[in-house]
Amino acid sequence: MSKVTPLVPLIKSQYAIAFIDILKQIDDDIYPTIAKAQLPENILDIEHDYVPQLPLINLLNIIGEKAGPDKYSQLIWQACRQVFIPSYIDKIKHAKTLEQALDEFCVFFNRESTHSTVKLRHLFGRHWLIREHRFSKELLADFREHFILTFMIELVRGLTQRQWSPKEIVLTTDSIDKLKQSLLIDDSQFYVNRSVTGISLSSEELAHPIKLKLGWHKTQTEQPLKPTLFADSLKQALKPYLGLGRLPIESAASILGIEVRTLQRRLKVENASYSNIVENILFNQACEMMTDRNIPISRIASSLGYSDLPHFSRAFKRITGLSPRAYRRQHS
Repeated sequence: MSKVTPLVPLIKSQYAIAFIDILKQIDDDIYPTIAKAQLPENILDIEHDYVPQLPLINLLNIIGEKAGPDKYSQLIWQACRQVFIPSYIDKIKHAKTLEQALDEFCVFFNRESTHSTVKLRHLFGRHWLIREHRFSKELLADFREHFILTFMIELVRGLTQRQWSPKEIVLTTDSIDKLKQSLLIDDSQFYVNRSVTGISLSSEELAHPIKLKLGWHKTQTEQPLKPTLFADSLKQALKPYLGLGRLPIESAASILGIEVRTLQRRLKVENASYSNIVENILFNQACEMMTDRNIPISRIASSLGYSDLPHFSRAFKRITGLSPRAYRRQHS
């Protein structure tokens, strides 16, 4: 059996915006930090379905370092309660108990996630809500795992509408002192250096009726389909970065946290190439811009990295079968 090529880890862009809103609370000029984290420069200007996960991890680490442990804890708690948890609770329609609600949450989360899996497991006489990660342990250290644990605890608190703390917590890291102080938890037993992040739940807690807080529900927009191939996940990851033209493969590999040869090898397995993916994204953008007659074709060409209009016109006709002017006449 052939080995399945792993997908590019992605985060929904609406959640990336939530992290940037956190950054705004501690930094008057957010754009140097956005650049340092390797997020797209235009992330606040153009809507995209996803952004790569690694720049978001970079951003969390920078926020944590800038804010300090106490302020960071307050900020991510605020984001969880105001953005992340309501977005999932709003999807829960049929559950009556905490266990049923967590089962529904796992389905929703796993359906959209390309980088982690959440499960409600029954192990060694205990019940656990665990999150298995598809990235290196080093990327989970400190600020990232702090956010994950905050989310899990606040999800249970939000569903049951009570101040609750897990009896046991498992972590991939061994940094527990700051977590104990910042998570507002009482008498929890920590197990460190494990392969997953998780919290324990008793049978009585799982049977607790849930309470869906009024005012948390928001209008749900149609969700993008999760990519199933590496090439498709790469295309989703690159889209936010190509608004200003071509992105060298070395830059893309750095943003994604993988080697250039690894990126090329994974694409080759799927009979795809980096240059073709970039060209496809750029020309989809070109076709969208072409419908606006107020944008000169020469400007569209230059925005895609073409030095002259004839070169762009030949490439455009090769891909679409029409010259730029003919395409514009048909679609605008």
